[in-house]
Amino acid sequence: MNLRRTTHIILTSLARAAHRHGFGVQSPSDYELIRDVLFEPLHYYAYEEQGLNTPLERQLFRIQNHFRGHPIEVVKTTISNEANDQIRLFMKAPPPDAVLVIEHIDDENAESWDRVVADPKATVTFDMGRRGLATFDPKRIKQNYLL
Repeated sequence: MNLRRTTHIILTSLARAAHRHGFGVQSPSDYELIRDVLFEPLHYYAYEEQGLNTPLERQLFRIQNHFRGHPIEVVKTTISNEANDQIRLFMKAPPPDAVLVIEHIDDENAESWDRVVADPKATVTFDMGRRGLATFDPKRIKQNYLL
């Protein structure tokens, strides 16, 4: 690993540490989402029933459970052309209160995630390193969290 990459990883980790557990987050709803959904350390009731073994599978289950009743689009593909097409199609006219979850934002889908964060329709975004979550509530002001 080269020195530049190592330095980048260290600095990014330090930047993420500030908001990782909800510290510095002023919005009560965003704080609750970070603490009780995205990084919930306790065991959920249906992990074994659903066959959820990895932390990423469990986190996605909690996200879908939390936003039950909202339109949710999950981009799991790592083939960038398919992911880009799926994201572009969703971003043309996202429904109000929609949620977009993008996997692999640290490598294959990084450019697509950057476009979503820059888009004014994506009001609140959560960058969790490997996964990104964007909400589209037109009543909220734009906010980007690096978790």
